[in-house]
Amino acid sequence: MITGADIGGAQNHLLYLSDWFSKKGHDVHVVLGEEGPLQQALAEQNIAATVIPIPRTIKLAKDLKALWHVFLFIKKGNYDIVHSHSSKAGIIARLAGFLNHTSKNIYTAHGFVFTDPTLSSKKKNLYLSLEKLFSSISTNIITVSNYDYQQGKTYGIKEQKMSVIHNGIPEQAITSHSDWQKKQLRLRDTDKKVIGFVGRFVSEKNLDMLLRLASRFNGQKVEFWLIGNGPLYDHYQTEIVKRNLQAIVQLKGHQDNVLEWMDNMHAMVITSHKEGLPYVLLEACGRGLPVISTDVGGVKEVVDPYGTRDILVDINDDEAMYRKLVSLVSDDSAREEMGKVLLERAGAFTVEQMCLETNEVYLFK
Repeated sequence: MITGADIGGAQNHLLYLSDWFSKKGHDVHVVLGEEGPLQQALAEQNIAATVIPIPRTIKLAKDLKALWHVFLFIKKGNYDIVHSHSSKAGIIARLAGFLNHTSKNIYTAHGFVFTDPTLSSKKKNLYLSLEKLFSSISTNIITVSNYDYQQGKTYGIKEQKMSVIHNGIPEQAITSHSDWQKKQLRLRDTDKKVIGFVGRFVSEKNLDMLLRLASRFNGQKVEFWLIGNGPLYDHYQTEIVKRNLQAIVQLKGHQDNVLEWMDNMHAMVITSHKEGLPYVLLEACGRGLPVISTDVGGVKEVVDPYGTRDILVDINDDEAMYRKLVSLVSDDSAREEMGKVLLERAGAFTVEQMCLETNEVYLFK
């Protein structure tokens, strides 16, 4: 079960899990909190999906109605395992699973909400209290990064219930070394260097930082491609005009062939102030695409696990990120060296590995 049916990291994660377990012969049914592209993606893989409306914000009457319908859905289906993703679905599904006495009542935290540094202390304490309460009725809690595991442990979530399973990408999304080398020859000859962003236009992606960075590159032979959609898309479309960035920042909207777009980028940026383990980061690694990111969530565990590469920056440290991007787009050798290292890292983060580890959680008594 998941709240949002748009396509983002948590939705891709759920899609990969559902497809893998379905192909292994298990009876998989997905409950969505709304209609959206994920519904179609599941249908294309012949995975059953049901929409039970869940408001994204707290609306008690609608939340109780959703809880009742989810409770009945689980009872009628007589499911062995309830596995929820995203905060709101995680609350409703876990409570419904608990009331149905399901054998496994699992929650995957794609970045605990209470770790968001922009939250007021009041909201942080509310989300932390909810997470501790509902973790008590969970049989297992999966975190997608060691960072979130440590955060959960620090804030009092029972360590024995938690396990780390990193996100994974399909092996076919990882380019071969020979294809990567051919791409580098092409990228060296481009007139402009392309810095990309891929993701949803939501507050946690901190796109204000990205626009401030773009303004520093005005007048240089650099373009920013912003790929994605989301509730703040119109806002940032207006901001680009207000900041006179139309010549350097291009909004590309939602794209189905994201990997092809990545293959035409020289570098990618992640400016988020909150993440679990970004799928776009793993996809970039799979294409051998250098990434400069804020030091959030599990990013370090992928790009700099030993703390030796100095490619992460503090949230909203515009100057540090600008310097690192300049060093990449102005030096093909440095850019290619980083891309090669990240391509080698990608093999450790596959869907197969993620699903095998999830299966162990399902089977563990």
